[in-house]
Amino acid sequence: MDEKTKKTPSTGKKIRRISRNIIMICLVGIMLVSGWNVYKIVKGYLADRSVYSNIAEQAGNLATGVDFDALRKINPDVIGWLYYKDTIIDYPVVQGENNEMYLSMLFDRTWGGCGTLFADCITEAPFRQFNTIVYGHHMKDGTMFACLKELRDPEYCKKNPKLKLITPEGAFDLEIWAFLNEPADSNIYLTNIYSEEDKQMYLNLAESLASYTTDVEVTTEDRLVMLSTCAYEFEDARYIIVCKMVPLE
Repeated sequence: MDEKTKKTPSTGKKIRRISRNIIMICLVGIMLVSGWNVYKIVKGYLADRSVYSNIAEQAGNLATGVDFDALRKINPDVIGWLYYKDTIIDYPVVQGENNEMYLSMLFDRTWGGCGTLFADCITEAPFRQFNTIVYGHHMKDGTMFACLKELRDPEYCKKNPKLKLITPEGAFDLEIWAFLNEPADSNIYLTNIYSEEDKQMYLNLAESLASYTTDVEVTTEDRLVMLSTCAYEFEDARYIIVCKMVPLE
């Protein structure tokens, strides 16, 4: 056996050792990058939560009424406050110049991935007309409108049948009437509906598309609030909750 042949096994072991070291370095690098990305995401979630916690303190409490004067000093786009007992939903609602700005802007107008709950920009008289659409993110940390997915279960809705809405004009219960799982381009996304015929057609459409409806009675004389967030059952899916506004005494 010549000298070249004798060295071949040793060379093979060396190559395998180098390959293993390279693989380990790559794996460690991937872990470090992934860990850093997770850290940034979690840090962002915590920062967004801190902003809304501070805003809630400045807004006062539901028992004594929301301080809209204080909220307007932070953001003049504020139009209401939405609360859902025993969930994370305890947030201001705004209406912007378009439907993109508050997708990644917090209520204090700083950047934040969770954005702000906002009414459709084309709504002429939010919470004062027949139907108002409010959008919110379905955040992976459970914030904003993520908990609305629980309403897929009618039993959950029975135990948690209403939200609370506070506006500068007064306080309202939002009694849940219908739950829908629709695409983002669904015909249900309509606002500025005025004629009795169009209102009735809209109610009929919502009922026909609903996964379920509750015992809440809804007529063309009522005001509706439609809450919308992303769902993941199919591409561009949305969870939609249609509620009836009931003034609190």
